[in-house]
Amino acid sequence: MNTTHLPNPGTRFTARLQLAMSILLLGAYFAGLPLPGRAAEPFGRGRLTGSINFGSGSALDRHYTVLGGTLGYMAADGLMFAVSAEKWFGEEPDIIKLTPEMRYTFTWVEPVKPYAGVFVSRTFYDGLQDRNTYGARGGVYWPFSSNAAFGTGLVYEKISGCHTSTYRDCSQLYPEASVMFSF
Repeated sequence: MNTTHLPNPGTRFTARLQLAMSILLLGAYFAGLPLPGRAAEPFGRGRLTGSINFGSGSALDRHYTVLGGTLGYMAADGLMFAVSAEKWFGEEPDIIKLTPEMRYTFTWVEPVKPYAGVFVSRTFYDGLQDRNTYGARGGVYWPFSSNAAFGTGLVYEKISGCHTSTYRDCSQLYPEASVMFSF
């Protein structure tokens, strides 16, 4: 097999990591600008929220770089209904994941804001059977301006209808990081 045209996996990972970090830093910069009409509190009732997230994920015994975004609506102070979309890069098959969720942020806690949420998702695989998953997440937000916060946490996710005869692991626990901003 001729491997002279295959990119170095370490180079691909470094480039994806640089892209993800650049997007997060740009989001943090723009979210922190004092523009008129921006939300005074990112977790306040009636606010639209957006976040950019990056991380890594494993599927089908392969390791991916994950880049995604979330659009949410604060139905009450701290209570968000949201939809996320993710694209998984770096391996085959291509993976796209759509996730509706409900998340609650404990707004009265200072200086960080703990959050907890539940979700279901649909994962689309290029050339393979699509799968449903469900799970929960929890973590903390660190507000760094009146309309933006950095978040880190853990996610537990389980494949619906999973059989260990087909999949090595039917569930996984992984970290997440994001920058959330409000409009």
